[in-house]
Amino acid sequence: WNSRSAVLQTLSTVNFINWGDNNIAKAAARFADQKQFWKDFAFIFNSDMLRQRRAGLKTTIESNELMSEVQGAVNPVRAAIRYLLRIGFTPTKIADSFAIAMGGSSMYRNRIKTYEKQGYTKSEAEQKAWMDFQEIAEETQQSSRPDRISQQQASVLGRLILAFQNTP
Repeated sequence: WNSRSAVLQTLSTVNFINWGDNNIAKAAARFADQKQFWKDFAFIFNSDMLRQRRAGLKTTIESNELMSEVQGAVNPVRAAIRYLLRIGFTPTKIADSFAIAMGGSSMYRNRIKTYEKQGYTKSEAEQKAWMDFQEIAEETQQSSRPDRISQQQASVLGRLILAFQNTP
């Protein structure tokens, strides 16, 4: 198991933090609403986008099962990772999807609220927030798409440090 790569993947959770509608305080407030946070986490984790990133692995998680695992846990993040490992995800695949879903959950919910305040319907706000989420994820995560390789990936140092054979 490539645990070094998995640990480095989880650092990208912060890629979704910004100075606007998903700043540290607002992201923390979203995380404090554990029930909604883990629903959003499961929605993102089970999305076609992340299933594709996991090389077609079709295993899904149910938000109510995930919530029962993290509810009352001293460390809900550790409890969620332990649950995902137990149901069969490998560390690198879980870390990539976990980082995107973990960081993206608060951003997605906060962006929905931003769009609703701007007068969009709930459905329109969810759709626009999802598009924003995907754009940020593609832009900031290690990508195999040539048009989406980050400056960090393309740099000489990035090619050396990020070459863990889970991304090109």
